[in-house]
Amino acid sequence: MLKEVLAPLREKGYILRRFEPFSPKTIGSRKRISIFHGIDIHDRYLLVFVINKKSRVLSREAGEWIELKSLIERYYGYSILLNIALIKAPVCFKAVSLLESEGWKVIIE
Repeated sequence: MLKEVLAPLREKGYILRRFEPFSPKTIGSRKRISIFHGIDIHDRYLLVFVINKKSRVLSREAGEWIELKSLIERYYGYSILLNIALIKAPVCFKAVSLLESEGWKVIIE
């Protein structure tokens, strides 16, 4: 699983120094997505949401991810600069534009 996540990130130019999974259950969420937390070579904190599903990703879900990101920031106690959504599903255009307006990088496979 880790190799499948790191390969697209390396292709986009993200080189990571530390990279580990984060369980949504630690902050009380029941979302069924994979979340990874790490640090890149420029000492910036990084958060990667991996979404692997068959149905379309809607803007409502993108809004929930933004809220989930703020909960994770409160859990760690610092702000996360790089937020990446690695999506392996059909995506609604509004969801992509919402995430990009919030400063997220969206990688669609």
